[in-house]
Amino acid sequence: MKRPLSIRARVTIAATAAVALVLVAGGILTVATFAKRERSSLDRELEHRAQGPAARVPALRPALRPALRPAGPPGEVPPPIVEEPRGLLAESGSFVRLIRNGEVVRSAGDLPQGGFPVRSDLGLQTVKAGGRKWRTLTVEPPLPPPLEAQGAGVRARIQFAADLEPVEDRIGEMRTRVILVSTLGILLAAILASVLSGVALGPLSRLRSAVAGISGTRHLSRRLPETGGAPEINELAQSVNAMLTRLERSSAETEDALQATRRFAADVGHELRTPLTSIRANLDALRRNPSMPEAERQAILGEVAREQRQLVALLDALQALARGDAATALPREPLDLAEVVDAAVESARRRHPGASIELKAPDTGQEVRGWPDGLRLLVDNLIENAVRHGGSHVRAELRRDGAAGPFLLSVEDDGPGVPEAERKRIFERFARGAAARSPGSGLGLALVAQQAALHGGEVEVGDARLGGARFTVRLPVGGTPYDRRDVRDRGRSLASRDQ
Repeated sequence: MKRPLSIRARVTIAATAAVALVLVAGGILTVATFAKRERSSLDRELEHRAQGPAARVPALRPALRPALRPAGPPGEVPPPIVEEPRGLLAESGSFVRLIRNGEVVRSAGDLPQGGFPVRSDLGLQTVKAGGRKWRTLTVEPPLPPPLEAQGAGVRARIQFAADLEPVEDRIGEMRTRVILVSTLGILLAAILASVLSGVALGPLSRLRSAVAGISGTRHLSRRLPETGGAPEINELAQSVNAMLTRLERSSAETEDALQATRRFAADVGHELRTPLTSIRANLDALRRNPSMPEAERQAILGEVAREQRQLVALLDALQALARGDAATALPREPLDLAEVVDAAVESARRRHPGASIELKAPDTGQEVRGWPDGLRLLVDNLIENAVRHGGSHVRAELRRDGAAGPFLLSVEDDGPGVPEAERKRIFERFARGAAARSPGSGLGLALVAQQAALHGGEVEVGDARLGGARFTVRLPVGGTPYDRRDVRDRGRSLASRDQ
């Protein structure tokens, strides 16, 4: 396949073609003007020659005498007239002829060998004779009245001719000179166009080298300079940077999805091994002991059911974490955060009728933009964590940090609280406090941190006024954009901020 021309070659060809067009057109115009001037000069010279002899009729009398004899007595023979032939003069490379009634009666000058056609038409003409071109001017000399009366029926013409070869030679020399100058000009234009186009396209070459240096996904964070060059180069750099931003975002999303898949597989393999092993051991015990007492059988079946519920809860939590890690197209919409919190509190009261769960929230709508399922997951896990690991009294509060500030959602309990040394790690996956009294997967607070980060917020833990732990989530009203590459790291470090 033929390789396409480079931009530099195309610019060089275009510039050279433009210069060639101008030089060719100028050369044709120059040669045409010069030729016209030379031929006009020759015509004026012929006209100047015709003004002398054509006005001196006495010089023509010897040639006209046979037809213009003066009248005498009848029967008398007029005497012969002897006059010196004058008036028919010609320079080198030209000739002059006297034509009477279509016949040449006198000539002078350099007549071409082989003859010259007799043309008595008046005016300027170009005639080819003897292998050369001649320029002729034929005029009719005026005759005085006496001579005109005596020469009735006589038609006299004077023809001046000049060789066109010197004129054509000069025109040919000019044409050759113009062709030579134009050719040299075109070659020089091609060289200069190539050199100058290389200089003009230097920023584009540097831009190409910079783009070529971005050879893999690890280099997608590089950006090209968008100032200091020509406007077109700056606009191209901006377009390339925008493309790199999209590629970097797409690559990050793909990498996050792969990481989420790998982490999900690893977490499932790690966390499901123990409960599945326990379930298998209990089922094997039931299978090997068909005569097991009913009470003992029921106890084993209850333990299997408990393990199964924990497995389902663990898979649900892992699935939610994996979806948050990928976060490719989470639906975001305006919603009332107060309604989400109120629904979560009501659901927790039904699940834990023995616990006292309070809610303090504004009566008016508190609109945010976010993922409804993710925000509900955040609130559910905060309250569930407080009920399971706290005490019998849980208090949830939703308020604004100032008139136009972010939302603050706090959940506190009257339990043992979170020791200072553990506050940096409780938001990690499968991390459980040393004083945890109820079973759990260790994923609840990891989900809280993840969803807070996905919505542009953060979570922190401190001491509650009830005596236990107080978790506070700060959420922006509009759902501040986030970088998914930082979600996991933010989820792990949010607990240690502002401590």
